[in-house]
Amino acid sequence: MKKIKVMGNYTPDATKALKGSDKIICRTADDGTIYICTGYVLYKMTGAEYAAAAQPVTCCEPGNWTITNGEKQDGATFDAVKIFTDATKAAETGGTLTRCPLNLDTEKALAWSYYSADKDFAAFYNCKYISALHPGATFRAAGATSGAVAYMDGEPFAMVMPIRPETKPAEAVKAYFTQADKTKTAAEADKLRDKLTAARAEIAQAQDEIEALRAQIAQQAAELEALRSAPQAEPVNEKPEPKTAAELIAARFAGLEGVTATIKGAQTAAPVVWLAGETEKHADAIKAAGAKWSNKKSAFYVRVA
Repeated sequence: MKKIKVMGNYTPDATKALKGSDKIICRTADDGTIYICTGYVLYKMTGAEYAAAAQPVTCCEPGNWTITNGEKQDGATFDAVKIFTDATKAAETGGTLTRCPLNLDTEKALAWSYYSADKDFAAFYNCKYISALHPGATFRAAGATSGAVAYMDGEPFAMVMPIRPETKPAEAVKAYFTQADKTKTAAEADKLRDKLTAARAEIAQAQDEIEALRAQIAQQAAELEALRSAPQAEPVNEKPEPKTAAELIAARFAGLEGVTATIKGAQTAAPVVWLAGETEKHADAIKAAGAKWSNKKSAFYVRVA
């Protein structure tokens, strides 16, 4: 593929387009932007772009002037700045144009065709003006008879006026894109049907799982109700609370690890609490609690008066 030489946003065809024009209008804005218009195409140029693409034809510096059939006149009544600004605002309301391989061969020029999917219209532009613009440019237009604004990196830099086409070429361009869309739509519809079928199967499986879960919950609820209805057994006190003084004393010593307390003569007026087990380990605590040592029985005891 042949590489196209570019000069900023323009190709050498921009110079060729200016050479074949009867009139060239130049307008320089306050910010230094240079607008060059032929009536069919409007370029928004930097100083470097003007020097490379336009000055070889105009042979003069940019300014506010008009060249008609080679004769230069100072002043430019054509407000290129406003025309370009208004065209850009109008183009923003339209959609991006897509190039169509179907071209229109008119008596005066070859026209390239474009289609707007957003607005559903076909538009035709002189190929010598389109080829003057950077090959990476995108185009937007408000309608089939509106100027197409060219953009690079989101910035507008040129406008090309359309060629009024006949009805049949416009319909052919529309059919080229809409027929393709119908085919694409049918394929997408098939994919959606497959997804819907799969989704229905997943829903049916989920419903089965929900029913199984409901049955499990119902069974657990029945078991819980049965437990609630069952008679409750009376609580068993493993260790009755001590009541007598001897029992209180025995309970106090029984709290010592490894020590057992036995009450002798519990029914008498003077019962005795005998301590057995690991009493040596707790001897100090036992003595401090008032217990005495019996040499005869080799054990601690507490006599309850």
